[in-house]
Amino acid sequence: MRTLSALTTALALALVGGAATQPASAAETRIAIIDAAWDTRPYVDDLKANGVLIVGRYLARCPQPERNIPEKRLIDHGTIRDSDSEVVAILSAGMGILSIYQYNNDSNNKFHGKDRNGKPLPGADCRPTSTERSPEAEAELDARAAVEQARALGQPRGSAIYFGVDIAFSKSDASTRRAMVAYFRKVRGILSSAGYDLAAYGNGDALEVLLDEGLIEHAWLSASRAYPGTSAFHNSGRWHLFQSGVNLEWFTGSPGNCRRGLPLDTNVQNARFANRNLGFWRVDTPVRIEPQRIRSVHAARRFSCDGDARIRRTARSSPGDLISADKICRNGRAVPHSDTVDFANAARIGRRAGDVVEVDYNDDGTFDGWTASANLTPSFDVKPEWIFSSSTRANTRCP
Repeated sequence: MRTLSALTTALALALVGGAATQPASAAETRIAIIDAAWDTRPYVDDLKANGVLIVGRYLARCPQPERNIPEKRLIDHGTIRDSDSEVVAILSAGMGILSIYQYNNDSNNKFHGKDRNGKPLPGADCRPTSTERSPEAEAELDARAAVEQARALGQPRGSAIYFGVDIAFSKSDASTRRAMVAYFRKVRGILSSAGYDLAAYGNGDALEVLLDEGLIEHAWLSASRAYPGTSAFHNSGRWHLFQSGVNLEWFTGSPGNCRRGLPLDTNVQNARFANRNLGFWRVDTPVRIEPQRIRSVHAARRFSCDGDARIRRTARSSPGDLISADKICRNGRAVPHSDTVDFANAARIGRRAGDVVEVDYNDDGTFDGWTASANLTPSFDVKPEWIFSSSTRANTRCP
């Protein structure tokens, strides 16, 4: 085990470039920001080679074995003092970290100190309790745990911690709104005293309320297509970070030799805020992505606005010659490609050939096939409203 000062020196040498990442080519459109609920150490070199600059990892006051994600907490894989820890591996590779706090944040009950089944959540010692809590009391437990873990991981003052609101929050729900605002107000006070900015991950309505209340510095819009206000908030341009893809899997091998890869989500920084520091961090300093890379990534994303946005194998393929004829690896086995870019989902675009455009529908850095340009929005600034009726959605065509 190396000392903290030795690690700091080694990391500083590895992270030459200071407060901004190294400049990228304007043509580099591969995703720059991912988040993962699994230990990324086996994939650090792969992530870097795939163009990733920022890795989102999780904080939580207690482990959550019931969620079957035993590797979710970054702190469980060592601290900044441990030479073989995950945080050191990420930072030593020259990538920055996006800190996300999420502990039972997928239920309205969270703001009252309860789990999704209505049982009181464990306290600071992670032992079961029957004690019910106010939003402020629950927030204090979470905020203090977040600060303690952030410090142990080497997260510098001036960077951000993103707290999750992973529910279908509606701003018309007055009771949950009051509890959420009280919770975030308490968290903000504790984080601010410790030198950290408070940010939030959530649907459109949640982020709108938290921004309007002046409680968060940065808004990370979830990929929840059907949640209240998500499309409207995206189209307002107020978001700083957008979760463009979920439940993806990278580094799975070839169809003849499939292996389990790294499950992850992808994220895009809003080009309107290309010069904004979103609280990502490296050792001793917050970091930002080079603005041109942000603009390039944003400009190369589109939403599907067609309920049948089929993906052809080649630019010259007929509409029926689809990429499902080929295989892709998923969960360790070969399966057919998806036939379409799903409605209101995002995809990366590449070359154009006549009326079709190349698409990377799972944003893994490799283009999968071609779809009609008319199947996609003209820019990433307009996200289609979700259509709940599957039959109506399937028959919808772009304006």
